[in-house]
Amino acid sequence: MALFLLFAFISNQADLTVFLSGNEANKVIVRSKRARYMIIEEILQGNLERECLEERCTYEEAREALEDVEKTNQFWSGYFGGKQCSSNPCLHKSECKDTIRSYMCVCKDGFEGTNCAFAKNECRHEVGEGCEHFCYPELKTYRCSCADGYELGEDEQSCIPQDQCACGRLKNYLPTQLDASQKVHRGFPWQVLLLNAEGRRLCGGVLLKTNFVLTTAECARLSPTSAEIGMQADTQQKSDYQGILWVQSRGHTETTG
Repeated sequence: MALFLLFAFISNQADLTVFLSGNEANKVIVRSKRARYMIIEEILQGNLERECLEERCTYEEAREALEDVEKTNQFWSGYFGGKQCSSNPCLHKSECKDTIRSYMCVCKDGFEGTNCAFAKNECRHEVGEGCEHFCYPELKTYRCSCADGYELGEDEQSCIPQDQCACGRLKNYLPTQLDASQKVHRGFPWQVLLLNAEGRRLCGGVLLKTNFVLTTAECARLSPTSAEIGMQADTQQKSDYQGILWVQSRGHTETTG
């Protein structure tokens, strides 16, 4: 009996082919009938895929499918055209309006920003909002200014480089692709390399003004005496620096140790 069953199994496998005909293939992947006939759909339990993914659903249809208010609210908050304002993202009593997968805040007088988070005279800290360089709060608004070598743009927020050697402006000869075997010196005109009296590299710093270099307390303890402008602490080249500063260490008045 065991031999007969084994033989029958092998015989059936021999009749199989890699590709099926269209009729045979349609028997494998069959879409189940949907309950869209008169009152049948109202009797059966809701289906989230049918109600909200294959079609656009209402909040009530989603709730019927999930049968849980908390899960429904979580689903609805990210659904197409859902209630993005349900998390109350708009601040300072501003009005929130739902959009497609997003929201829009209508700010009260005196406030602005994506979420109406800032007073009109308050400096912003988010990227893309407020002054690009320096910000000064005033009575009804704020005022922007730029570092030396830059000019304030027409939007009165962005800073446009005017000087070819403006601090923080990269050189245009830098390659866009680097070979791992090549040691390419990058241009960082706002960075400095601090040296001791013998010219040995100690650590790095940042050029804040023409006569002011910011570095760490640990670096200051090494007693640097000069700084090469436009160099990094890990570079091995000495021929591409833009200038030399003679430095004298001065600690902050509120630091200890």
